[in-house]
Amino acid sequence: MEEMDEVLRAGETVVSRRKQSRKRRENAATVGSDSYARKTWFHNMLSIPPRQTLTSLSLFTAWSAFMAYVVGGILGVAYPPLSALLNMKLSGREQEYWRLSCGALAGIGFFYIVTARSRPMVAGNGAILGTVPERVFFVTAVLMWLFRQSLVPLRVVVTFTLLDTTLATITYIIWSRNTPGASPKKCLVEIAKLMLPILGPAKKCTSNCVQMIGYIQMAISLTFMAKPEIARDAMGLDAFEGYSKGLIALFFTQMAIIGWFHVLGGGDGNESCPIAAVFYRLAWSTPLISLMYYFDCIERGFAVSMGIADLIGAIVILIPLCIEALSSK
Repeated sequence: MEEMDEVLRAGETVVSRRKQSRKRRENAATVGSDSYARKTWFHNMLSIPPRQTLTSLSLFTAWSAFMAYVVGGILGVAYPPLSALLNMKLSGREQEYWRLSCGALAGIGFFYIVTARSRPMVAGNGAILGTVPERVFFVTAVLMWLFRQSLVPLRVVVTFTLLDTTLATITYIIWSRNTPGASPKKCLVEIAKLMLPILGPAKKCTSNCVQMIGYIQMAISLTFMAKPEIARDAMGLDAFEGYSKGLIALFFTQMAIIGWFHVLGGGDGNESCPIAAVFYRLAWSTPLISLMYYFDCIERGFAVSMGIADLIGAIVILIPLCIEALSSK
């Protein structure tokens, strides 16, 4: 009898432990689902927590962008006299155009971080690789072109050319060492898949809207970059003096790069880019321009034009974003 009692007690202990283990699993699942449900658009935008293990390429892209672009851009916005380090002694409108350019630089860094942490729908690293030719060829060519017209000093050209070329080269090396069969051709193919929607899988309406806005922004920005006089006449800017013309061209160069990020992010169909496109406009670009206009730092026409463009872009992306969010519930 005693042996039977011991066996029964042992059986009850096992059953009790199994029940407790089952309850712990159920509680863990409940907590996990609650935390997932509590995830906000901000968490989705920055992929917090990451939807996949961040590779060395993603980590390098995010951290280098934060240190070089975000920190540098914010410092330039907060303290424009730092431009003297680049042999640019600015005053008046020149200083405010420099502030705008630094704000755009911080925005570029923000899109680098979002792109690096996101999970693309299209296989590969096309969005990150798309920054390599942009840095090596586009940025270098534009800076050299501006320098030849005496619109920016040589130190600006050397600084940003070395910075972007170095980061782009390291990016390509990291990718090639971690990708079987890596080659320049494969790199270009991955980029082309994002630029041409027909080459990739079907994507959500939001991603298509982001890519469309990116192409439009690139076209307009490149026009104003090539002919700053058009921007001056269209937006009612003051007459160009000193480095004003070069800084306006530089600002729209950066706007074209941000448009390029829209093309890449919309092309790879990740969930982060549409949210980032709205967040950048409503939380950074529009408030910065509004404050600068309020303190009479920039012209009214410039502030109104950029503000309207940002709001239209945000609304076009936000509407399908909200529809998709509601339909998924």
